[in-house]
Amino acid sequence: MAEQHVIRVLRDKRSELAGLVKGLERELGEHRAALMHLDVTMRLFDPETRPEEIGPRQRRRCNAWFRPGECLRLIYDVLRDAPQPMTTREVVERMTELKSISLSDDCQHALIQKTVLASLNRAKDTIERVETAGVVRWRGRQAARERCQ
Repeated sequence: MAEQHVIRVLRDKRSELAGLVKGLERELGEHRAALMHLDVTMRLFDPETRPEEIGPRQRRRCNAWFRPGECLRLIYDVLRDAPQPMTTREVVERMTELKSISLSDDCQHALIQKTVLASLNRAKDTIERVETAGVVRWRGRQAARERCQ
Protein backbone atom coordinates (compact mmCIF):
# COMPACT_ATOMS: atom_id res chain seq x y z
CA MET A 1 0.00 0.00 0.00
CA ALA A 2 2.73 2.49 0.96
CA GLU A 3 4.62 1.51 -2.18
CA GLN A 4 1.72 2.74 -4.35
CA HIS A 5 1.95 6.13 -2.69
CA VAL A 6 5.73 6.26 -3.22
CA ILE A 7 5.35 5.32 -6.89
CA ARG A 8 2.68 7.99 -7.38
CA VAL A 9 4.87 10.69 -5.82
CA LEU A 10 7.87 9.60 -7.90
CA ARG A 11 5.75 9.66 -11.08
CA ASP A 12 4.55 13.17 -10.24
CA LYS A 13 8.12 14.33 -9.64
CA ARG A 14 9.28 12.75 -12.91
CA SER A 15 6.43 14.44 -14.76
CA GLU A 16 7.38 17.80 -13.24
CA LEU A 17 11.07 17.40 -14.16
CA ALA A 18 10.23 16.22 -17.69
CA GLY A 19 8.07 19.32 -18.17
CA LEU A 20 10.87 21.52 -16.90
CA VAL A 21 13.38 19.91 -19.28
CA LYS A 22 10.98 20.27 -22.21
CA GLY A 23 10.47 23.96 -21.42
CA LEU A 24 14.22 24.56 -21.12
CA GLU A 25 14.85 22.78 -24.43
CA ARG A 26 12.23 24.99 -26.10
CA GLU A 27 13.79 28.08 -24.56
CA LEU A 28 17.25 26.92 -25.70
CA GLY A 29 15.95 26.53 -29.25
CA GLU A 30 14.53 30.06 -29.15
CA HIS A 31 17.84 31.48 -27.90
CA ARG A 32 19.79 29.60 -30.59
CA ALA A 33 17.48 31.00 -33.28
CA ALA A 34 17.88 34.54 -31.90
CA LEU A 35 21.67 34.09 -31.85
CA MET A 36 21.65 32.90 -35.47
CA HIS A 37 19.56 35.92 -36.52
CA LEU A 38 21.92 38.24 -34.67
CA ASP A 39 24.93 36.70 -36.42
CA VAL A 40 23.29 37.15 -39.82
CA THR A 41 22.43 40.77 -39.00
CA MET A 42 26.01 41.48 -37.93
CA ARG A 43 27.26 40.03 -41.23
CA LEU A 44 24.87 42.30 -43.15
CA PHE A 45 26.55 45.35 -41.63
CA ASP A 46 30.08 43.93 -41.79
CA PRO A 47 30.67 40.91 -44.05
CA GLU A 48 34.16 40.46 -42.59
CA THR A 49 32.91 39.99 -39.01
CA ARG A 50 33.25 36.61 -37.31
CA PRO A 51 30.51 36.36 -34.67
CA GLU A 52 31.62 32.85 -33.64
CA GLU A 53 34.85 34.37 -32.31
CA ILE A 54 32.94 36.50 -29.81
CA GLY A 55 33.19 34.71 -26.48
CA PRO A 56 30.15 34.15 -24.29
CA ARG A 57 29.65 36.50 -21.36
CA GLN A 58 29.44 34.81 -17.99
CA ARG A 59 26.16 35.42 -16.18
CA ARG A 60 26.46 36.11 -12.50
CA ARG A 61 23.61 35.43 -10.17
CA CYS A 62 22.48 37.97 -7.63
CA ASN A 63 22.77 37.02 -4.00
CA ALA A 64 20.83 37.84 -0.88
CA TRP A 65 23.53 39.99 0.72
CA PHE A 66 24.56 42.52 -1.92
CA ARG A 67 22.90 44.49 -4.70
CA PRO A 68 24.75 44.50 -8.05
CA GLY A 69 28.09 46.27 -7.61
CA GLU A 70 27.63 46.78 -3.87
CA CYS A 71 30.07 44.05 -2.80
CA LEU A 72 32.97 45.63 -4.68
CA ARG A 73 32.11 49.13 -3.42
CA LEU A 74 32.13 47.84 0.17
CA ILE A 75 35.47 46.13 -0.46
CA TYR A 76 36.90 49.44 -1.66
CA ASP A 77 35.53 51.18 1.45
CA VAL A 78 37.05 48.56 3.75
CA LEU A 79 40.45 48.54 2.03
CA ARG A 80 40.59 52.34 1.77
CA ASP A 81 40.33 52.64 5.57
CA ALA A 82 42.75 49.78 6.27
CA PRO A 83 46.21 50.84 7.48
CA GLN A 84 47.74 47.62 6.11
CA PRO A 85 46.75 44.80 3.73
CA MET A 86 43.88 42.63 4.99
CA THR A 87 43.12 38.93 4.67
CA THR A 88 39.91 37.85 2.97
CA ARG A 89 38.50 36.81 6.34
CA GLU A 90 39.21 40.26 7.80
CA VAL A 91 37.57 41.94 4.80
CA VAL A 92 34.49 39.72 5.20
CA GLU A 93 34.24 40.42 8.93
CA ARG A 94 34.47 44.17 8.37
CA MET A 95 31.91 44.06 5.55
CA THR A 96 29.43 42.06 7.61
CA GLU A 97 29.81 44.67 10.37
CA LEU A 98 29.22 47.53 7.93
CA LYS A 99 26.13 45.85 6.43
CA SER A 100 24.90 44.47 9.77
CA ILE A 101 24.73 40.98 8.28
CA SER A 102 24.27 38.27 10.88
CA LEU A 103 25.63 34.94 9.71
CA SER A 104 23.83 32.11 11.45
CA ASP A 105 26.18 29.27 10.53
CA ASP A 106 29.55 28.40 9.00
CA CYS A 107 27.94 27.60 5.65
CA GLN A 108 26.64 31.15 5.26
CA HIS A 109 30.02 32.53 6.32
CA ALA A 110 31.74 30.36 3.70
CA LEU A 111 29.31 31.51 0.99
CA ILE A 112 29.76 35.19 1.72
CA GLN A 113 33.53 34.70 1.88
CA LYS A 114 33.40 32.99 -1.52
CA THR A 115 31.40 35.93 -2.91
CA VAL A 116 33.90 38.46 -1.56
CA LEU A 117 36.89 36.44 -2.78
CA ALA A 118 35.41 36.27 -6.29
CA SER A 119 34.97 40.06 -6.29
CA LEU A 120 38.53 40.54 -5.05
CA ASN A 121 39.90 38.29 -7.79
CA ARG A 122 37.90 40.08 -10.50
CA ALA A 123 39.21 43.50 -9.41
CA LYS A 124 42.82 42.81 -10.42
CA ASP A 125 43.30 46.31 -11.83
CA THR A 126 42.28 48.12 -8.66
CA ILE A 127 43.00 45.70 -5.83
CA GLU A 128 46.43 44.25 -5.24
CA ARG A 129 46.98 40.68 -4.01
CA VAL A 130 49.88 40.52 -1.56
CA GLU A 131 51.20 37.11 -0.51
CA THR A 132 53.53 36.87 2.45
CA ALA A 133 54.63 33.58 4.00
CA GLY A 134 51.74 31.76 2.31
CA VAL A 135 49.11 34.20 3.60
CA VAL A 136 47.17 36.16 0.99
CA ARG A 137 46.26 39.73 1.86
CA TRP A 138 44.59 42.46 -0.17
CA ARG A 139 45.13 46.19 -0.51
CA GLY A 140 43.76 48.82 -2.83
CA ARG A 141 46.11 49.99 -5.55
CA GLN A 142 47.07 53.66 -5.47
CA ALA A 143 44.89 54.49 -8.49
CA ALA A 144 41.86 53.03 -6.75
CA ARG A 145 42.59 55.03 -3.60
CA GLU A 146 42.84 58.29 -5.54
CA ARG A 147 39.70 57.58 -7.58
CA CYS A 148 37.60 56.76 -4.51
CA GLN A 149 38.62 59.82 -2.49
